[in-house]
Parts: sequence; structure tokens; C-alpha cells
Amino acid sequence: MSPFYARAILWGLNKIPVTVNQVAAASQKGDGRIEEVDQPEPGSPEWQQQQQQIAEQQAQQLLKEFDKQEAAQKDQQSEDSANGTTSESADDNTDKAQNVPSLAETLAKLQDDYLQDSSQVQKQSPNTASNHVGSNKAAKQNTAKKLTKNQAHVIVVLGGGLGRDAMHNIVVNAYTRMRLEKAVRQKQHNPLPILLSGVEAPYMQNWLKVHQVDARLLENRSMNTCENTRFSALLLQKKGGAPRVELITDAYHMPRARRLFAMNGIDTIPVVAPLPNAPTRWKPSKSNLMHSRRATYEAIASIRDLWFGETNCREVP
Repeated sequence: MSPFYARAILWGLNKIPVTVNQVAAASQKGDGRIEEVDQPEPGSPEWQQQQQQIAEQQAQQLLKEFDKQEAAQKDQQSEDSANGTTSESADDNTDKAQNVPSLAETLAKLQDDYLQDSSQVQKQSPNTASNHVGSNKAAKQNTAKKLTKNQAHVIVVLGGGLGRDAMHNIVVNAYTRMRLEKAVRQKQHNPLPILLSGVEAPYMQNWLKVHQVDARLLENRSMNTCENTRFSALLLQKKGGAPRVELITDAYHMPRARRLFAMNGIDTIPVVAPLPNAPTRWKPSKSNLMHSRRATYEAIASIRDLWFGETNCREVP
């Protein structure tokens, strides 16, 4: 098979315009605050328990501060007595001690602040509330750096299928493995959160863990490219919004995937992952057959989408 066939189709696929849907993009106005850890909905029992834990931690901290103040006052009084401090200075110390808020007053103030803060959070949207009360260290590290709309917020890796190993265990196939290897290198270059999309996502996550890479954003309900893009956009919207992402897939799949992400309001930076077999430069070879198949499939799928719209694509997971 000649390599020029696949190259010609790829050239044509890359000529298909990619225009971001601005209406859908309004829901992806993120600033880099992608929450990798799920936060409870405001008002839910889990959220109330979280708020109670925060209040208890604050109360314990105040108790420690109060104990320190009380111990410091006792030390000062003992020192004054040892140095023969006059009664006038002792009265001054007594007045200062009286000006220190009592433990009951401190706790009452804490309770008032907590109730006021809780009422404000309940009025906020779930995403805003999650950002307000999130206490997970990983989330804090992830939100420390604000990003502009011109920067990628997430690395999105599209699944390429599953297979079985020698022990007949389900594992990622060669297509998916090549994309994951590219994701590992890309994260070293640009340390962004990784979103894994497709029913292959749990197996992709396991593969990354073996290679010391943590991916917490999983979209594991999609069955095709249209659902990949739609469900990933919904997940990113829930996590805070991502107007631009780095997209990892193979070269033939990239044009159609980018176009579908744009329809869901997300601009993409293409990061091309290689296929298992590299094509020859000009000499016909059997190794080019994989590229010819991929190119033909994507050409037919793109024509179908352009003429008939996205078919067999669920609205929600």
C-alpha cells in the first residue's frame, strides 16, 4: 500500500474548518481552577458534615490560641511577682487581661461567623461553593495558578480501544497505549491535569499509575468520538470550565475530534500521538495498511458528520 493515499486524505481532513461554538463556550469560562476532586453539593448531608469538620478545626485552633494567651499571662504575672512589680503595674496587667476576649465570647463569635458563611455558600452555585469550601491539598495545588483562555487548562486523552494481554486480562490496546505514552511526555512538558475519555478510562488510569502518573479526571461513559467530546465538555464544565485543552489522539482522528470539541465550546491544541506502525516515506509497504484504514475510516466519518450531523450520540452520560 502506498503511503501517499493516507497522506492525501489527511491533508483533506485538516482542511475542514474548526470553529468554536461561542454559545457553548460561555459555559467553559474557566480560569484554571479545575477541581480534580469531587466536592459535595451545598446543602447535602456530606456538605454539612464537611462544614462541621471545618468549624471544629477552627474551634480547636482558637482553643489553642486561648491557652497560649492564658499561659503567657500567667508567666507574665509570675515574672512580675518575682521582680517585685508595683501594685499599679499589676493593676495594668489585670486590666489588659480583662480586655482579652473570654473563651465563651470567642466561640460565640466563631459560631456566628460560621452560620453567616454557611448561609452565603448555600446561595452560591455548586461550582462556586466547591471552590469556596474545597480543602483538598491536590485541589489547592491545582488552583494555585490561574490560566488565561489562551492557555490549555487540561490534557485530554481519547481512548483508542482495549485488548487482552497474555493472561487474558483486559488492558489498553496499542492505539491507546501510544496515546498514553504521549500523555506522559506531554505532562512532563506541561504539568496539567489529565482527563481520560472513553469506556477505556479506568484501564487507561491503571496504565498511568504503573508509570507514576496520576489522572483523576475520568469520563468513562462515552462510546464514540461524539460522546467523548460531549461528555468531556460536561465534566469540565462541572469542574470549573476549560475553554482550551491539549488534545491527544492520532493524526487521522484529530481533525474530527477537534471539530466536535469546538462544537461543544472547547478550543483544542492538537498533540498528535503516533500509530503503532510508522508509515514509509514513499515505498509501498504492508505497514502502510494501518494508516490507509484509519484515513479511510475518518474520511467517511467526517463526511457523515458534515452531511447528516452527529448520529448515535447521547445527550447526557
